Amino acid sequence: MSEKITPADAIRLLDAGRAVAVDVREPDEFAVGHIPGAKLLPLGSVLARAAEVLPEKDAAWLIYCRTGRRSADAVQKLESLGYTNLYDLGGILSWPYEIEGDFEGHF
Repeated sequence: MSEKITPADAIRLLDAGRAVAVDVREPDEFAVGHIPGAKLLPLGSVLARAAEVLPEKDAAWLIYCRTGRRSADAVQKLESLGYTNLYDLGGILSWPYEIEGDFEGHF
């Protein structure tokens, strides 16, 4: 089961160590800027690499991309693989908290 989550609720889970962010953008997008501690699992690799990158199917995973379109697609794919505790965080463009990477003020 998945649900939408706000950045405010997501940061509380992340800060408490109760969830891990998962970036489903491409590696070059991830390098520009991502949520600190996020795992990279590009959308095109979800079905092939989910078990490797996200080994615990019942852990809390916060799925995000740039605007929210790919995160919704990734959540559906992960659900089909048996993941049970997914949160669709939407896009990093609406993330008001710290971002790490090589960005220069833009995505």
